[in-house]
Amino acid sequence: MKRLGLGPVVELLGTRSDVDELLAGADLFVLSSRSEGLPMSVLEAMAAGLPVVASAVGGVPELVRDGETGALVPPGDSAALAQAIRRIACDPALRDRLGESGRQRVEREFSIAGCRREHVELYRTLVAPKRTSR
Repeated sequence: MKRLGLGPVVELLGTRSDVDELLAGADLFVLSSRSEGLPMSVLEAMAAGLPVVASAVGGVPELVRDGETGALVPPGDSAALAQAIRRIACDPALRDRLGESGRQRVEREFSIAGCRREHVELYRTLVAPKRTSR
């Protein structure tokens, strides 16, 4: 980090047990992966009210709605990533709007209670007697 001149503004923290506190102190969340499944880190960031800037890979576009809860950029496009970070970081109103939208989406669509309801409904559908037409 020092060699790149990022030492004063970037810290690599390693494994942490205080992620909620770290997210609470952040302005936005960045995930610049080249490959992902359905990252829980994005849901945690959205639940904390943070706008998300992420590479549009794997299941990330299922979580982050570009322009609504954050920004999606092509994987490996560092210029697009930097531009999206700059745009959101420099606009407090946009940051607040995206973060709040993400928080509401997690509460609405990814809460534990909601997941339980959806699983129960799925099980009901699977075990319900099949009706045959006569």
